[in-house]
Amino acid sequence: MQRIASTGRIGRTRVDHPKRKPDCWQQGILKNLRVVAAAMMLLALAACQKDQRERIFEMDYPNIPFSIPAGLSPGPIPRALVLDDFSSNLRYYLTTYSTDTSAIGAILPLSANIRALDDTDLDFIQEVSVRICPQGSKGCTPADEVFYINDLQRNRIGAQIRLLPTLVNAKRNLSKERFKLEIWFYLYDLSPYAIPCRLDMRFEAVR
Repeated sequence: MQRIASTGRIGRTRVDHPKRKPDCWQQGILKNLRVVAAAMMLLALAACQKDQRERIFEMDYPNIPFSIPAGLSPGPIPRALVLDDFSSNLRYYLTTYSTDTSAIGAILPLSANIRALDDTDLDFIQEVSVRICPQGSKGCTPADEVFYINDLQRNRIGAQIRLLPTLVNAKRNLSKERFKLEIWFYLYDLSPYAIPCRLDMRFEAVR
């Protein structure tokens, strides 16, 4: 005989079925999601720590001239423009702000942009990587990247490219009087002709 519950509805016997265990594919997805979540948390913490640091002064490097050669072919191999023996102007900043390198905890990338001086459209560029490393070194590595931008072919950029800062601490290189500067280009199309350009960079020295 069926039992009548106080609600007036007919009660039913509950049957507990064995729970199905997630298969390996599902476990792999869950593991990857945990890794991605952890990485995002670390990046957020790093950005938060960067924002909380006390700024001592900004370091500007405006109007750095260079030229994109004509006839550079597109492809997966980047083209690097090297500017060695570049002055950091560190003594000027230390004197102006009455401080020394021991007070500086980090020198962080802040902003940068590249502009064609003749207003040529730079849509043939796919990616840009700006790197700094010790003067006289054989070459900069991806770990030396201070500014970058990707997937430029998806948007029309015109004659100016705004770069994004990385989280690299550039103190090791910018605390020297001279350093090497490299501008790496990945091309989406053939560079039409020699294009005069300039690079503007800004860093911040923090405690």
